Amino acid sequence: MVAIMIKRIIYTILLTIAVISLASAQTTQKGYVKTKGRLDSKGQLIPGKRIASAAIQLAGGHSTVCDANGNFTLTVPDKKFYLADVKKQGYVLTDPDVLKKQYVCSANPLVITMETPDKQADDQLAAERKLRRQLQAKLQQREQEIDSLKEHNKISEEEYRQALQQLYAEQENNERLISDMARRSAELDYDLLDEFYRQVSFCIENGDLLKADSLLASRGDVRQAVKEQQQKAQALQDRKKQLRRAEAVFAADNEELARRCKGYFERFSAQFQNDSAAYYLELRAELDTTKVEWQLEAGSFVEDYLADEHKAVNYYQRALRQAIAQNGAQHPLVATCYNDLGSACLGQGEYRQAYDYYVKSLNILSSLYGRNHPDVATLYNNVGYVLKTLGENDRAMSYYAQSLEIRATIFGEQHLDVATSFNNIGGLFYSEGDHAQAMEFFQKALTIYKSIYGENHPDVATCYNNIGLSYYSQGDYAEAMDYYQKSLDIRKLVYGENHPDVATSYNNMGVVYYAQGNYPQAKEYYLKSLSISKSVFGENHPDVATSYNNIGMVNYLQEEYGQALESFQKALAIYKSFYGEEHPDVAISYNNIGGMYKIQGDYAQALEYYGKALTIRKSFYGDNHVEVAASYNNIGNVYYYQGEYAKALECLQKSLTILEAAYGEDHPDTIYIKESVEIVKGKINGK
Repeated sequence: MVAIMIKRIIYTILLTIAVISLASAQTTQKGYVKTKGRLDSKGQLIPGKRIASAAIQLAGGHSTVCDANGNFTLTVPDKKFYLADVKKQGYVLTDPDVLKKQYVCSANPLVITMETPDKQADDQLAAERKLRRQLQAKLQQREQEIDSLKEHNKISEEEYRQALQQLYAEQENNERLISDMARRSAELDYDLLDEFYRQVSFCIENGDLLKADSLLASRGDVRQAVKEQQQKAQALQDRKKQLRRAEAVFAADNEELARRCKGYFERFSAQFQNDSAAYYLELRAELDTTKVEWQLEAGSFVEDYLADEHKAVNYYQRALRQAIAQNGAQHPLVATCYNDLGSACLGQGEYRQAYDYYVKSLNILSSLYGRNHPDVATLYNNVGYVLKTLGENDRAMSYYAQSLEIRATIFGEQHLDVATSFNNIGGLFYSEGDHAQAMEFFQKALTIYKSIYGENHPDVATCYNNIGLSYYSQGDYAEAMDYYQKSLDIRKLVYGENHPDVATSYNNMGVVYYAQGNYPQAKEYYLKSLSISKSVFGENHPDVATSYNNIGMVNYLQEEYGQALESFQKALAIYKSFYGEEHPDVAISYNNIGGMYKIQGDYAQALEYYGKALTIRKSFYGDNHVEVAASYNNIGNVYYYQGEYAKALECLQKSLTILEAAYGEDHPDTIYIKESVEIVKGKINGK
């Protein structure tokens, strides 16, 4: 039996994909290019400045360059159109989604906002800093409130612990939300907002949430207004003669209500009240179920911050139906829907279904954009990740390599997406036991991350962790511990003590102590990891199960068999509750419990549990995977101890065939099974 290590390998999931237009009659659209409008410290508008000589490319059509005042005129093939690219040396689009939106020709100018990369990065860092301060203040306030309740005996000791656990679990989700909120803030052009929503946004950004509430509430009860709007929709069916005017009013009201819903969403997001934030995104999605982007945004939020993949799938499927109905099957928005469905299925452990969705998305984007496009590269990466999870490493490497090639061609070597590809390829080599190659790619990723982020960043910590894994697997425990410590130091500096990544570091350091035979120290670190995971996630979470499994391994080696079996059974119960029966981690638990029964001489029970592990692994990986070989080996050992040598030989030979195909003749695992086969043959021949 081998202890499970939690490995956090970075991979990207494509959330939004650029869209293109369909050709038809030509018309023109005027517009201009400018820098971002901002608010000063008192909430007064500082208008943006016009930018000259920016190149605007229409998808499938006209391109132009704006004049000295930033003005341009596009000749578009239809009233609905998309932008393929906007370029200006030394500038970037503040909102990359302008290349992913459908525009409709109108007399109103199309406004494109750009900024220098440094200014854009400064805006995002300033927003993130402000948000972190607000989050920390809120955390301290809530801790004080909970402490006060306990001090005044208004809650029990158990209620006190539960309140803190829930608070810290919310804090973990809030940490993940900060970067998204900071990015949204940095993308905001205040010139494009009216005075009311400028003030709402200003209040939210500066933590004056009561005033933001007051402003939003001044326009009435949004929930009641949504209901009234839906009643208007029904009434429209009975007023055919007034349809054109009523539809115009309806559309305007929809946008207003949607903006108010979004305002409430931003308000609650700033307070890290994710349930309430999700409520208003979902309210907006229900306001107009034909709006594909609204369905996708609601699904993405409930998936990322509420971990409700089932609800997310419902939104993504609704978006998919509308995207196909509105645009046809071969459209970027359809590809986005398939990709997001793949992401949700991945979170649910439905890897085959995730693979199917990712491939559909990849096929659409490849046909629309060709091979050398960033979104195509991301889909190659996503497909590769699923194949790796399914144990199809050769195919996974092919997809990872294609993703890397495209990214390096588009971005050059020093880019975060390239670093992600290096890291993922390193993870694949690691899983195959090629630690020298894994180390090389982890180091490449580390170099890029450090050059962009500096030393104290979570992605740098992840690279240190992965390099530590490689050293550990090569038996260099001192180097492994050194890199794990570097990773731990960064994670504690960035996140504090109570964070899942900190728990991962403690777990991995425990694994090193375990390998060194220092079982008391290993158990101490496993218990630290367990304590953090339980405080953040509660009892029923895979990371908690992993800690129970590892603690069980220590108990096993200390010959505390009853405690070991209890820990393995706790791990199994959690894994089954979280994943269901058909999952590799469930198979590992069955395997470990089978090992406990074997060592206690209960061979019937050992065979039962080893058999369950084998069934899951064959179902999940197919017949020719090294995990399947491990199960055949374990079952063969039990038959050997029972004196059933013919059955033992049959199982060991199956294991040997798989390992020879996977590793070759000279791999240590192959050699070990060969020796076992010869021993059993000797028994059969009476030697």
